[in-house]
Amino acid sequence: MLPFPQSNQATKIGKNDRWVVNYLTFAACLFVFGYFATHFLSGRGINSDYYTEGIVVFLAMILFLKALAVPTVRFAHAERGLLLMALMLVVSLVNILVSWNQLESALRWLLWFGMVGCLSRVSANTDGTWIEVIIRRLPFLFFLIYISIITMTRFLDAEGAYTAFHLSGLYGNLILATGLFANKSWQRMMWSGVGLIGIYYSGAGGALFCIPIMFIPFILYSTSSMPAKGLMVAFVLMIGALFFFESELFSSFLNIKAGAGSVGGFSYSGLDRLERSKDMRLELIQYGLNLVKENPMGTGLGHTYYEDMSRGAGVSHAHNGTISMLIELGVPGFMMALCLMLWMFLGILRNKSVDSSVRAFYFTYFFTIFGRSLSENYTPLDLGNYFNYVFLIFSGYLFLNDRVRRQPVAGPRFAPTRMMVRPGLRPPLPRPMGVR
Repeated sequence: MLPFPQSNQATKIGKNDRWVVNYLTFAACLFVFGYFATHFLSGRGINSDYYTEGIVVFLAMILFLKALAVPTVRFAHAERGLLLMALMLVVSLVNILVSWNQLESALRWLLWFGMVGCLSRVSANTDGTWIEVIIRRLPFLFFLIYISIITMTRFLDAEGAYTAFHLSGLYGNLILATGLFANKSWQRMMWSGVGLIGIYYSGAGGALFCIPIMFIPFILYSTSSMPAKGLMVAFVLMIGALFFFESELFSSFLNIKAGAGSVGGFSYSGLDRLERSKDMRLELIQYGLNLVKENPMGTGLGHTYYEDMSRGAGVSHAHNGTISMLIELGVPGFMMALCLMLWMFLGILRNKSVDSSVRAFYFTYFFTIFGRSLSENYTPLDLGNYFNYVFLIFSGYLFLNDRVRRQPVAGPRFAPTRMMVRPGLRPPLPRPMGVR
């Protein structure tokens, strides 16, 4: 198995499709470099808390230059893209006006629109063959990022290592989710094993309890394509969960991060850590909802409310992606963004050109991010994480473009084509009206 598989023999990937794949590969490698650069700069007294924003700006510039070289193209559903961008523009303008930090929110919104525009224009000039390649490449790319995070825990302090464990659990979920769609059975078993090991040794409860959520679309897809397979996957998942929670593995899992972090100078582990984490997250949700009541129009996209929450709750963010979006965008902006997201999901579900396996991969991927966002601060508008790039480009392409299948769509059944006519024979002439 090559670490960077290109395509099978039946697929001839085009130049622009190859560029999308290479871009996502380069982005993953750049994020790996960013984790090590953060430690290098921090050891020399340089504040590197916002290194991911620098990576995003760098990638946006590359995309901008590439977009200038791409000829003008037309989307299959151009009106969808224009309406989507117009509605998000209204949300962004209102959000910037009421933001607690207008400069930060304006830069983040400008960056988000720049990324969406560049990715949409570049991917619109492809025929969709990059999807097949990137689906098989993602487990390896996520594995590279996971290894870099695990390596960095050896050089971080207790608080930094505790945060890195949570992030490694997320990438364990992503390795498991993407590995389920590998071509060969041994590859699926290998990547699923790597993902489960990554989840286990992260000690992150959110990564563990995300597994049933991320398996929902995969089981539905398996059941629709092969009922016995879907039932088997659900049965194995249930038996595995019962075995895990009744064994000593669960107790050791709860104690993995013992001593890796502390709250208020008090180190905790095991069931006490699990109970304390649950209580803390419920308190943060309540604090976040109170913050929404005080600021119903939002605090602005970005880390605008972090200092206020640090003073009031002792933690910098809400530890919940949905609550974080509600705080930043406000009630009107959140409802608008939610409606737009549902519109995109329904559009992808109803897009007949999207293969069922691609659709299953997309929603399994989304459910993985959504499941982890219930316990951590991961939001689809945050471009500081690599997995959001992948979600962004998949969403834009599947929603705006009908050219997902490599085979052209067949014409009307009554219209004879050259392939329908035998050599040496003429197509039958149409009979006059009224003649039987």
